[in-house]
Amino acid sequence: MQGKVAVLGGSFDPVHSGHLHIANQILQQKAAETVLFVPSGHHHFKKNSIILPFEKRYALVKKAIKNNPQFAISDADQEGSGYTAHLMQKLKRRYPAVDFSFVIGSDNLKELHLWYDYPYLAKELHFLILPRPGYALLPEVISQLKATVLNIELCPISATEIRQRIKNRESIKGMVPEELEQEIIQLYRETGI
Repeated sequence: MQGKVAVLGGSFDPVHSGHLHIANQILQQKAAETVLFVPSGHHHFKKNSIILPFEKRYALVKKAIKNNPQFAISDADQEGSGYTAHLMQKLKRRYPAVDFSFVIGSDNLKELHLWYDYPYLAKELHFLILPRPGYALLPEVISQLKATVLNIELCPISATEIRQRIKNRESIKGMVPEELEQEIIQLYRETGI
């Protein structure tokens, strides 16, 4: 891995068309040359709500991105603390020549100062900020960061809605990559959601 790499972290429970849309937009806007998907092992804000185990979420992401040479995946957060600072320190050690940025939604800006080791994040990390409806771009926060605000229209798709639809036996057509649709339905049905 080399050049400018945007880190797209998350629980990916499951990976869906919205994630791929964001990644494609990041490339189209030349905010990065590669998008690195990093499924979380432990997610501090979702610790009790992640449904699929890491291995299955990782495998689904890997299948979803396999046809795009500018997409990559990392298991760097599988056994991680779940903290962005630790993840980015680990990635920088693994790939010292890479120029990393970290993707967040504007919904994170208000609470960003509460993130673990915020001084490190503000000083060392370049953030790619995605505007989200209903969440202001807070200039007073952004001015304290190395940040680029991307002009991306987000897909109104959420993993929560996908899981709910599977539970209700409703269609998820178009919400997830077509080739993964049946596998995702089966995996979540097996969990008994």
